[in-house]
Amino acid sequence: MKKIIGLFLVFVSGLIFAQKPSGIPSDTGKVDLSETSDVVLYIVIPAVVVILYFIWKKQKKNGSE
Repeated sequence: MKKIIGLFLVFVSGLIFAQKPSGIPSDTGKVDLSETSDVVLYIVIPAVVVILYFIWKKQKKNGSE
């Protein structure tokens, strides 16, 4: 019985390590808003998406009446 449990644990641990992802970048820290790319990525693009959503919603509301 102990052999079966031991074999099961070895097999399961092998599967767990096989599922570990590799090549994932590590945490880069805080967002540096002094860089233009960070400002565009985290402020400008989300603001444009929100504005376009409200414009689309307004046009959809006016078009259905």
